[in-house]
Amino acid sequence: MIRPILAAAAFSVAVMPAFAASSDKFDMKVDVDRAALTTIEGAEVQFTKLQNDVHERCVVESKEWRLASSYAVNFCDSRTLKSAVTAINDPNLTAVYETSLSK
Repeated sequence: MIRPILAAAAFSVAVMPAFAASSDKFDMKVDVDRAALTTIEGAEVQFTKLQNDVHERCVVESKEWRLASSYAVNFCDSRTLKSAVTAINDPNLTAVYETSLSK
């Protein structure tokens, strides 16, 4: 039991400094229909589209992470989606985003 825990701890120690060193930021243009954001339903559609666009970009940006690629993509998705929703600054989109966090 203690060996798997030590192995997991060693893995996290090896991977985390690499993530800490990799603070590469990228610019991403997003296409959001602001008229659709006037309703929650429209914001949900735009959020799903935004989420898919962000994920596709994060897969490309994280392709160099062979050992922890799924973690890198999830980290990138989370960080980039939050940044995009903050930049768009629409109350309906923000509400949909916050709802997605509780799922």
